[in-house]
Amino acid sequence: MTETTVVRENLMTQPGYSPYCGAAMSSRCTMPRMAWDPAKSQFVCPHCGVTTEFPADFITRYKAKWNK
Repeated sequence: MTETTVVRENLMTQPGYSPYCGAAMSSRCTMPRMAWDPAKSQFVCPHCGVTTEFPADFITRYKAKWNK
């Protein structure tokens, strides 16, 4: 594993992978998969609007890898 977390590793190695909504941990959501939002350059939950906060350097590599 070259990334610092399993989620980041999956994002960089599995085409089409998207993280689960983290708000489910606080009972705000039902843990759906998040969707890539090109305007925000982050993943956003389609149900509750929670947005990921991946660091800029990771997002730059992610976008380059998958032509986002």
